[in-house]
Amino acid sequence: MSDEPLSRPEIEALQRQLSLLSEPAVRDADVQAHARCCLGRGELPNPADVQRFLSAWKVLWRWEQSGKRRK
Repeated sequence: MSDEPLSRPEIEALQRQLSLLSEPAVRDADVQAHARCCLGRGELPNPADVQRFLSAWKVLWRWEQSGKRRK
C-alpha cells in the first residue's frame, strides 16, 4: 500500500460512497480503519488509512448531528 495520502477528490468520493451505505456498514468500515491506525504496531499508520478512518467518522458524525441515523 502506498504511503501517499488520498487526494481531495479521492476523499470526497470515499465520503460519498460511505454515505450511501447503511449505518452498520459504515460502522464496520470505521472499526476496520481504526484497527489499521492503532499505534501499538510500533509504526505510524499510513496517511491514507487515517483519512479513511476520519472519513467514516465524519459520515457517522453528520448522520448523528442531523438526526438521520441509518439502519
